[in-house]
Amino acid sequence: INCNGFTLSDQRGLQAVGVGIFPNLCQANHDCWPNCTVIFNNGNHEAVRSMFHTQMRIELRALSKISPGDELTVSYVDFLNVSEERRKQLKKQYYFDCTCEHCKKQIKDDLMLAVKEGESKPSAETVKEVTQFSKDTLEKINKARMEGLYHEVVKLCRECLKKQEPVLGDTNIYLLRILSIASEVLSYLQMFEEAADYAKRMVDGYLKIYHPNNAQLGMAVMRAGVTHWHAGLIEAGHGLICKAYAILLITHGPSHPITKDLEVMRVQTEMELRMFQQNEFMYYKMREAALKNQKIQVMPEPSNETSPSLFHKKE
Repeated sequence: INCNGFTLSDQRGLQAVGVGIFPNLCQANHDCWPNCTVIFNNGNHEAVRSMFHTQMRIELRALSKISPGDELTVSYVDFLNVSEERRKQLKKQYYFDCTCEHCKKQIKDDLMLAVKEGESKPSAETVKEVTQFSKDTLEKINKARMEGLYHEVVKLCRECLKKQEPVLGDTNIYLLRILSIASEVLSYLQMFEEAADYAKRMVDGYLKIYHPNNAQLGMAVMRAGVTHWHAGLIEAGHGLICKAYAILLITHGPSHPITKDLEVMRVQTEMELRMFQQNEFMYYKMREAALKNQKIQVMPEPSNETSPSLFHKKE
């Protein structure tokens, strides 16, 4: 169960609610850069049951073209970590040494540990100091989130970013983690403009690191798009929502509830964008009136949990 249980999510695919054993899928081996992904699909509960369209199923979905004879692989852990850390996690949780190409050649490690380039390139000592400060801040942030002190979380993120920005590169994982937390918590506090700025920087970094058809990348782009939409940045918001929809169509499929929700958002933002392009002043007046008469949609409360991994983690 600890090594082969797949995480089961709620209907929207956002919250882990359990674990399931699927003997056929357990045969899929790990690769840090896989050609497949596993998605739990609650499906449409009104759909007619058939061999292909059940109310609830787990799906093995191809992320790209697979040649005959190629092994089908999935990733047991989030790719957003240097190869050494991924190997440690896989050894501890699944009891094997990862020998995939990305681990052996340490592909993308340089991006994940990137520092600022140029004439004023920081010293190794400065990078080490800022990295340790980032790790310490992340621990403080986790504690503040546990206690529901979200304004404290924002304060810690801003302080950390101030130290990180002159030293760490745009794809550095410690910078990206702080940007992710800051955008999520600021969205929850309805400070959408600042949240959108951090979300855009986070997505720009993710796009350089993740596989182009990665489920976690798709979800992050979707959240960034919704944040921009809430901030009134309709052009950027629509673009991000379209990008997320293209990714989730592959990773989650057209019948997944979250893909269907995203399709509704895509149509809505497209209509708003047309209105914006025809008459920018009228668009903002209508938006202002709508926001005054209707309660703003509250973003989901920030979860203290990290994104659920593909497999159930041994406690």
